[in-house]
Amino acid sequence: MENLSERAANYAAEKTNELQVKAIAQAYADGYRDGLKNRDGEYACSISDCDIKFVDLGLPSRTKWAIGFLEEENGKAKDYQPYAKAAAMEIPTKAQVEELMNYCNLRENRSSGGQIFYGIYCLGITGSEIYLDGANYKIGDESQYTWGKFQIFFWIRDDEDGNQKNAVHITGIENGKIEMEIVKLFSGYKLPVMIVNNK
Repeated sequence: MENLSERAANYAAEKTNELQVKAIAQAYADGYRDGLKNRDGEYACSISDCDIKFVDLGLPSRTKWAIGFLEEENGKAKDYQPYAKAAAMEIPTKAQVEELMNYCNLRENRSSGGQIFYGIYCLGITGSEIYLDGANYKIGDESQYTWGKFQIFFWIRDDEDGNQKNAVHITGIENGKIEMEIVKLFSGYKLPVMIVNNK
């Protein structure tokens, strides 16, 4: 009789363990699916989700850049995202931005009188180019303008902890050269998003 009791206890333990494993696996799968469902419409875009046109500028790293900033679904305006959402996409690194600035011919796009800045063109050795549209950043839904000074901001990859994240800040041409710096901005600010393709 003891043998039967032992076997019954072992059988019960195995079945309990099996049920727990199945329940945990099901909970994991449900959570993963729900997470993907919640993501729909939350992130602006990713290489696999959207039809993004990349160009080969002939850079040494072979990085391909999107032809311009991501746009809202209607395509009428740039899409501004906080860092966490931008970082879920293939945003460039500091090294990739520096390579872009060093290996491309950069020129401003200004109004005929030179008073209004529209952006810069980055022309690669292949003859292809991308366009960085003049873009400030947003706090909430309000753009932060600095009058009399053109600016371009966009997020770049930043793996350091903290709520201050790296962004590119292009301020204009000085001594015939476009001035670019990496600045730290609060991760909740909304900046335009530029995508690269490293494949």
